[in-house]
Amino acid sequence: MLKDLLNKYQQAVKYARTQYFSNIIDTNCHNPRVLFSILKLVTSTPSSSSFDASVSKCQEFLQFFRDKLSGIRLSTSPPVNNLLIPSKNTSVLNSFTLITLPELHQLISSIKTSTCFLDIIPTNLLKEVTDTVGPCILLVINSSLESSHVPQSFKHAAVQPLLKKTNLDLTVLNNYRPISKLPFISKILEKTVFNQLLSHLAQNCIFDKFQSGFRARHSNETALLRITNDLLLAADSGKCSVLLLLDLTAAFDTVDHSVLIQRLNKWVGVSGTALNWFSSYLSNRSFSVSIGNFLSSSAPIPCGVPQGSILGPVLFSIYLLPLGQMFEKYNISYHCHADDTQIYLPLEPNNYNKLTNLTNCLQDVQSWMATKFSKKRSYHPSSCLLILAASQAEDWF
Repeated sequence: MLKDLLNKYQQAVKYARTQYFSNIIDTNCHNPRVLFSILKLVTSTPSSSSFDASVSKCQEFLQFFRDKLSGIRLSTSPPVNNLLIPSKNTSVLNSFTLITLPELHQLISSIKTSTCFLDIIPTNLLKEVTDTVGPCILLVINSSLESSHVPQSFKHAAVQPLLKKTNLDLTVLNNYRPISKLPFISKILEKTVFNQLLSHLAQNCIFDKFQSGFRARHSNETALLRITNDLLLAADSGKCSVLLLLDLTAAFDTVDHSVLIQRLNKWVGVSGTALNWFSSYLSNRSFSVSIGNFLSSSAPIPCGVPQGSILGPVLFSIYLLPLGQMFEKYNISYHCHADDTQIYLPLEPNNYNKLTNLTNCLQDVQSWMATKFSKKRSYHPSSCLLILAASQAEDWF
């Protein structure tokens, strides 16, 4: 039903857009000025930069991204042990299963076609000649899985600066976000590991049940539906609710590799050659900045999960697994979507003692983030909303 309604909505929007521009064109058929302005509006894309691309500009962006990452690392407290206990998991992922040629063909066809200058041949061409080059690619993939070694060329990313919002100052480097692109063959290797890791997580129910990011049949819609439903139920029962939205700045870039490896081992049950593979995957990563036809030098990436990768999002979700225990410890409802977390607490009328639990929980979260991510770039309440039952609103104010 939802899919049918979405299709009808999209068709209605498309029809309305068509009618809108058709009417303008018919009305101004003898007015070239208006016609050209409409043509420019619907066909042009915002410029990604106001400067001429050059090697020096690439180096400038490279240094900016490095300084930003170094600042995060300098403000990071050393990881400390905490009292959080990993969920019981009897199953162990000790090694990866080697894939067959038909499985490789299916993997290649399932991955989105994207090409960057790191690819030896265009991805479209690679997909067309898979029957010929497939055995060679299969040898590379299975050798990596068997030896627990990820080729260095698979761990280098081409970063392109992208303006965060079109209305921002194009000359300020801080207004750009780094978009990483990886070789297509490296994505085939990641997809192979991703499928086996995801199967292990699903079979052993390791995923946080209230994490809607990067999961099949989960999305921001499922998160919003659950939160809205819980808040409405609380309001119907005469309660008011406090809702806090927590945001983590530079989330993917601040992941500590040693903590992530520990999380994979203790919380997920990854060990042996599979754990060694992840250690190789995370170590000695590098990037260079690409603008147009120009390229900067290479620089190391000491922390973070690879953005633009297939494994990055699920590894980040694994990194955040202890958060659920912290919220449950204080009996506080929560729901996560990637690095955005919503926590909410229903309150009885004229009895707001539970707010102490909320305050203590936020302090614990802040402390945990300060050691696992960064002191300066930790969780902070980005907004707070007080939701009242209609019968209690007047008394509250």
